Amino acid sequence: MHRDVAVEGLRREKWAGTSYTEDEFRSLAGVEDGVPLIGSGTLGERLWSGPAITVIGLDAPAVEHAASAVVPYARAKLNLRFHPRQDPKEAQARLVEHLRSLTPFGVRLTVTPGDTGPGYEATTGGPAYRAALTALKEAWGTDASYVATGGSIPLVNGLAKAAPGAEVLLFGAQDSMCNLHAPNERVLFSELRSTVVAMCAFVREYAAGFRAGTASRR
Repeated sequence: MHRDVAVEGLRREKWAGTSYTEDEFRSLAGVEDGVPLIGSGTLGERLWSGPAITVIGLDAPAVEHAASAVVPYARAKLNLRFHPRQDPKEAQARLVEHLRSLTPFGVRLTVTPGDTGPGYEATTGGPAYRAALTALKEAWGTDASYVATGGSIPLVNGLAKAAPGAEVLLFGAQDSMCNLHAPNERVLFSELRSTVVAMCAFVREYAAGFRAGTASRR
């Protein structure tokens, strides 16, 4: 048993992009030695092009206040990450249907769907991305790689739908150890500086490409 996501109908595909090695992922995620990484397939497939379900909240009696009594209910909050090309309502419905089918020992289960939003898959072959690759190499001194991420910003998908021909790029000042959104989040000065350099170089490269393209059409 590989402990893959058991919910039927959640989209999963092979991952062909850059990925972490197992040692890199263990270090970044703080996985202790001896603790297995669950799921089958490559890390890229498990992290980005396949679904994942995480328990992000759990209501249970605290140890300090626990009593010798039957707890009448329990609650959990789940997070579902799904493929960017799958409809969010469909993915959510698949999960809800799966949960409602699980009634061990006759336990009654109430599932309350929360907010959901679509994923986003960038088109990376345009002039803006070419300019960005050049700018990132100038700022960091090495070629950039395409990887995916487990979250998306709803506004990005809305912008892509409103302007289908536009390219969307997001620049952020962070490295792999920044503890993004954590209580001890931090930004290194070197990362902030490199991001500013990359943004300036991107504007220069994109403008140069635009001028060259305009001249060639005359």
